Amino acid sequence: MRFTVKKTTLYVAGLLLLGLTVSLMLRTNLGMSSWDAFFKNLHDGIPLDYRWLNSIAAAVLTPIAYLTQKKKFTWWVLFPVAISFFIGAEIDLIIGFDLIPDVAQRGWFLNYAYLAIAIVLCAVGLNIIAWCDFPMPALDELCRSLSVLFKTSHGNGKLLGELLALILAVLSGMLFSYWDVYYNIGITTLVFAILIGPAIDLVKKPLRRILEAINA
Repeated sequence: MRFTVKKTTLYVAGLLLLGLTVSLMLRTNLGMSSWDAFFKNLHDGIPLDYRWLNSIAAAVLTPIAYLTQKKKFTWWVLFPVAISFFIGAEIDLIIGFDLIPDVAQRGWFLNYAYLAIAIVLCAVGLNIIAWCDFPMPALDELCRSLSVLFKTSHGNGKLLGELLALILAVLSGMLFSYWDVYYNIGITTLVFAILIGPAIDLVKKPLRRILEAINA
């Protein structure tokens, strides 16, 4: 890793895009992505703010991801925890202060527009973070470890991670008896799981050319 002002700025921008992705989906009536449905169940059932949920998840998932990739454990293993706290705090801020309008009751067009924007922002954000070659958020480090384990693309690793999270979302929903909201699983869960992997792979090459030009 080589820290520069440009790379650090782009990295922070990528992290902000991930927090914005979750916030957009929280403002629809279409349900959540698999991981976010799992966290929403924990957020409402325990309850804990997202900044603490993200940090605890990072502390559990990052060592698993490092072991899967056979990475050497250094102090950098703690960095995803700080990243996850940052993203969680951003989500708490956006939702707490209503910085993004809620479109849950405003018709299908705006709801699906939010979902489409969220998928694009997530794909762009993850590619920016991967290009910077700085530590990834814990969830995405886990997805990358799955891509390494199964010798597939980052996009396919993200799909595998979403399927794993779907199982966790159902189990946590059953634990807290969220039958009335279908465990916070909805059309977003299926659409996001299917499209996020291809979206990551689709924007990777053109976005990297743009990033290389910015960094030149």
